[in-house]
Amino acid sequence: MTDIPIIVEFEEKEFDSDLEKEQIELSFVTDNEGKLVHNFKDWSFLRKFKKLKVLKLYRAEILNRFSNNFFTNLYSMEKLEKLIIEESQISLPDKPLPSNLFPKNFKEYEIKFDLKYLPSDIFEPNKGKDYKEYEGIGDLDDLEYTYEWFTKGFPQLYDFPNIEKFKKLEILNFYNIFDTESYQGHLFEMDNSLFYKKINIIKSLLKKANVKKINIFGLNLNNNKIYDEEKARDDITGKSFIYFDSEIFKSITELYNTKKIIFNSENPLKYLKKYYRVSNLKEITNLAMTSGIPKGVKNFTLGEEGTIQIKMKV
Repeated sequence: MTDIPIIVEFEEKEFDSDLEKEQIELSFVTDNEGKLVHNFKDWSFLRKFKKLKVLKLYRAEILNRFSNNFFTNLYSMEKLEKLIIEESQISLPDKPLPSNLFPKNFKEYEIKFDLKYLPSDIFEPNKGKDYKEYEGIGDLDDLEYTYEWFTKGFPQLYDFPNIEKFKKLEILNFYNIFDTESYQGHLFEMDNSLFYKKINIIKSLLKKANVKKINIFGLNLNNNKIYDEEKARDDITGKSFIYFDSEIFKSITELYNTKKIIFNSENPLKYLKKYYRVSNLKEITNLAMTSGIPKGVKNFTLGEEGTIQIKMKV
């Protein structure tokens, strides 16, 4: 990938020698205070890269007033297949783009994080003893400033303008951020979570595009804490049942029913079976849609006697 530093005296004519490249990185240089020494108000130069397939933005800052211009020109790149951002801030347009404007060959959107924030098989960020089993990208030491940046500084794929038109998508990447108030991460706070609110958009992409796999970074399906059993009791009959309220597994169930997709590099069915404690997809789907609440139950209590209990109404 060709790296193009955007320095203080940068002029757009300096792009001319790289216009035939298929992959470029625009690396925005900052001063001692972390401010960009040069930025673009007009991104129309992107259209000159007629062969560009991969664009990476490093330390880019696209503020709201320039966002419409950026996305309009980004979407006009006919060959673009992948956008990568790292340590960047990208605002979404505040006005809709023309409905016929979208990147015709776009396949993947990726956000790169500093490895000290990204959970993996070989590394776990420092989340402190009280949040050790919490899901998400980030660590406790830097949470005060990274949480706002990670959750609002760049868009998730489902928030892209005209995303429903992206018919060449092959990989759907989403990013779950560490949150001390949600052990499942910021995308999966209980009850109508951020991710589940977008589930119909994602299902539509599975039906229309050539999606081969979904990745949710910052979600470890081998974390036993997300399988914790929650017991409930019917207030009328006194009969107990397991309450399945995880929007992680509810979301995966709906997506898997839409398309038998690879999820975080694995077939997710084994994890659905583990959480819902049944062996076939039909039973799993029923439990996901009803949260395991038996038919006829109107009021129930969460939690066992001797613990904190919550009254619930269907």
